[in-house]
Amino acid sequence: MVALKADVMALCKEIVKNFEGWEFLSEQFKNKSLKHTTLIVEPGFVFDQWGDRNSVKVFPSIYLDNKKAKYLCKKILGRPIYASNILFVGMRGELNMLPEFAVYTPLFFQDKAGFIREGGSDKPYWKDISELPDMIERVLRQGILFFEKHYDFSSEKNMLEALPAKYKASSSGGYQEYEHSRGVMLCIIRCMLGDFEFVRRYRSAEYRTIYPKMTEDLDKIMAYLPQMEKSWLEKGYVSI
Repeated sequence: MVALKADVMALCKEIVKNFEGWEFLSEQFKNKSLKHTTLIVEPGFVFDQWGDRNSVKVFPSIYLDNKKAKYLCKKILGRPIYASNILFVGMRGELNMLPEFAVYTPLFFQDKAGFIREGGSDKPYWKDISELPDMIERVLRQGILFFEKHYDFSSEKNMLEALPAKYKASSSGGYQEYEHSRGVMLCIIRCMLGDFEFVRRYRSAEYRTIYPKMTEDLDKIMAYLPQMEKSWLEKGYVSI
C-alpha cells in the first residue's frame, strides 16, 4: 500500500509538469498565480486493499482557498473553510471530460486481470492501474475547465461577488451551495463585501435551506457583526 501511494504521488508530480502554473503538493493540484486565492483540484485518492491486491479510488473535488476568508474563519470560528468547495459527484452534469462519473466512481486495481483470474468479480467501475494516468489528467483538466467557466478571476472582489458558483448540479443531491459549511462561508464572504444583512437573513427562520443550518457557527458570526460593520464604515473593509 505504501509503495502504491508513493507511485501515485510521483505520477501526479509528473503529470502536472504539463500544466503551466500548476504544482502538486499535499495530494492536491494547486495554482497560486493569484495573490489572493489558491485554486485547488484534489483527486481525492482513497487507498485500500482487496486481499493481496492494492487499489486506489478517485473521488475528486475543487476548492478556492481565499486568504482573507480563511483568516476571518479562523478568527471567528476557530477553523478555516474553503471559499468554494465542490465535489465532482455534485456537478455530474458538468463533467464532459469524465463521462464515467455520471454512473460510477472508478476504482483502480494493481493487476486487475490477476485479481479477476483469482476469483474477483469484474465490475464496470473496476479499472486496471494502467488506466490511472489518463484519469488523473482528465480530472485536472476538468477542474481547470470548471474554474474557467464558473468563476470570475478578473479581481478578488469580482470573484467573491460571483460566489457561489452556478452550475448544473447532480439530480440526486441538488444544488447545495447554501447548505452546511458552504452557507457559513457565504455569510463570511458577504461580510467581506459589506453585505451584513445577508447574515441576518440567512440566520433567520424565514431563510429556508434543505438541511439544518450550522447555527452555532452563524451565531459566532452574528456576534462579530457590530465590530465588522464598524470597521467597514471606518476603513472600507472588514477587520476584527
